[in-house]
Amino acid sequence: MLDATLIKKYNVPGPRYTSYPTVPYWNEVDFSTAQWMDFLQQSFKESNRRQGISLYIHLPFCESLCTFCACNKRITKQHSVEAPYVEAVLKEWNQYRKMLPEQPVIREIHLGGGTPTFFSPENLEKLVGGILNGCMVHEEQEFSFEGHPNSTGKEHLRTLHKFGFRRVSFGVQDYSERVQKAIHRIQPFENVRKATETARETGYASVSHDLVFGLPFQTLRDVRQNIMLTLALKPDRIALYSYAHVPWIKGVGQRGFHENDLPSGELKLQFYQTAKRLLEAAGYI
Repeated sequence: MLDATLIKKYNVPGPRYTSYPTVPYWNEVDFSTAQWMDFLQQSFKESNRRQGISLYIHLPFCESLCTFCACNKRITKQHSVEAPYVEAVLKEWNQYRKMLPEQPVIREIHLGGGTPTFFSPENLEKLVGGILNGCMVHEEQEFSFEGHPNSTGKEHLRTLHKFGFRRVSFGVQDYSERVQKAIHRIQPFENVRKATETARETGYASVSHDLVFGLPFQTLRDVRQNIMLTLALKPDRIALYSYAHVPWIKGVGQRGFHENDLPSGELKLQFYQTAKRLLEAAGYI
């Protein structure tokens, strides 16, 4: 059991630790562009030939705003933004290529967002093909992407699979209709099931589901239902996130509900412990 006093001590609002230092503390006083370039070249020389390099490519577009999201995104239904964005990313990659002293050996690529499957299969092909052009691919390559169950089609999966993508992560979050409405993320279980099964049929070796606890209006019953529905699809990996409520950083995106609609810290801890117990009982580590 987790120490309740310790949980209470650290139950304060803050950004998710997807980077360190966390984004609000980034600055150009202690770390300049020139320092970054020096570090990049040094790190590349040390790792490229022996273990290869890893690339994260951010695709920020979404057709609708999920009000729980703290990611860098742009909401639009205008898919004319795809081609210029792909061109801009490839232009930036070519700038990096000019700085690197030898041919890159790419071991890992991850496409994140936003919604990577906002992009058409054709534009994803241009993007990944452009990144890999003139590069070597490591024999132990591990390519992955984040897919929205509502927009990830068979052609998306086939196109990326052709380039060696074998891992896909689907953002599920919560199956409760009330919670989905509050966070503006409507996706029925059937959509998740179809996306999961299509990925496996296409040849993906690892299908991951992302779940979030601590969302507005979420109950212990919802958490149990989320876990049981997830277990029915047997994802290879499960990411269980605590919702980070940081509206003072992300602005209007996280103002779609009132703070009083969020579960207390004590209830969130109960959510986590319940989910953990059910997942371990099902054989997840």
